[in-house]
Amino acid sequence: MAWLEKRDGTWFIAYRDQQGKTNRLRASTDKLVAKGRLADFEKAQARGEDYSDPFKDPRGRPITEHVKDYMADLRALGRDGMYICNVEKRLNRLIDACGWKVAGDIIADSFCAWREKPVKQKSAQSEDRTIGPVTMNQHLEAVRAFCRWCVKRKRIASNPIADVVKMDESQDVRRAQRALTVEQIADLLAVVPEQYQMVYRFMLTTGLRRQEVVDLQWGDVHLDATTPYLQLRAKATKSRRADGLPLRSDIAQELRDMRADAGDGAKVFVAVPSIDQHKAFLEKAGIPFEDEEGRRADIHALRHTYGTLLSQAGVSPRMAMELMRHTDMRLTMTVYTDPRIFDLAGAVEKLSLPPVEQTNVAVATGTDGGQVQQSATGEQGANRVATATFDRQLVASNGNRDAAPDVPVRPDNGGDWQQKNPIGRDGGKAGDLGFEPRQTDPESVVLPLHQSPNTFTPL
Repeated sequence: MAWLEKRDGTWFIAYRDQQGKTNRLRASTDKLVAKGRLADFEKAQARGEDYSDPFKDPRGRPITEHVKDYMADLRALGRDGMYICNVEKRLNRLIDACGWKVAGDIIADSFCAWREKPVKQKSAQSEDRTIGPVTMNQHLEAVRAFCRWCVKRKRIASNPIADVVKMDESQDVRRAQRALTVEQIADLLAVVPEQYQMVYRFMLTTGLRRQEVVDLQWGDVHLDATTPYLQLRAKATKSRRADGLPLRSDIAQELRDMRADAGDGAKVFVAVPSIDQHKAFLEKAGIPFEDEEGRRADIHALRHTYGTLLSQAGVSPRMAMELMRHTDMRLTMTVYTDPRIFDLAGAVEKLSLPPVEQTNVAVATGTDGGQVQQSATGEQGANRVATATFDRQLVASNGNRDAAPDVPVRPDNGGDWQQKNPIGRDGGKAGDLGFEPRQTDPESVVLPLHQSPNTFTPL
């Protein structure tokens, strides 16, 4: 006869041998897994066989040895060195903080108890130097992937972290950026030294991150193609993908003039401004680095500006997502598109409504003493009167944002996300988000690009 016993959060298979002595075998921290082991044990007893625990040897090894094997496997698979370093650092932090000695010690409760407490970190961007939901989720993904690897290698029976839910990251923006307006772009470019002019125009028309611009080589730039484009190297991008991006014709021509006889391995931009230099340029242009809401106009804000300019130019969300090199439409439309600088009132003015029908019966509106025409059908005519009054109120309120209802208006405001699926890289309906502007070629994005070193043409 055998049964399960729980001790210190771990389930054991208890049984009596022929001498009546009670023996115990470690089963699992998961009760369902332990029940499966008990069933296997009872079948082995019924057949008169010895129960062989397939996880006995790996379970007794220190968890740090499993981590070393996991890191070696990641290197053999060609994973990025920085990625491996970060995963190892996160796993070792969890091992120390949660008190895990062997792989079987990993349980969801100990991990959740760790993340419920404020965790200090020198590089944390919060005021109290505690890590937030984004970093917590990175630790969760690290240990979850490690446990999946252990299951595949038969070192544990199941993944104890599989059902742990990620924390909400939407309200944890540590460094919020804002997009620059076209006027601010013109003011900024007017004070940027000539040696950095091309860098700024390049970033505003490609959306590349600063480090990606620093790492860009002439071999990544294809200027002789029918449509000039960038073919980024996977190891030189944040997402580690070899993405391609089209180049504006004027930017492509400037790059041709810049290259001269530079080799493919040479850097495209010898000097890229630092954040301190960028701050100095903003100050000289009269643009605050932080606005009243704490949103920054740092170098990465140029990428936000690029995304917003695409939307302003009427580029479809699906196309903008590709140009931004995102895999989630929500990131493109909610984070990298700033609706605060949209001309929302002007957009409403462009709505096409059918004209009010002219009929025979005059009815006073009760507002300015004027009359509108009502049809002889009674109810239909009354509806047209209400529509006409609403149309006038709508048009009147469009010119004054204070007169509009206090409802946030966003280009990504497409309704219930549970019913309207976001779009990934595999395509889908671009209209699912409720925001489908006209299709426009990226060449139509208008920027205040220079005509001469100090002459600009803002919108």
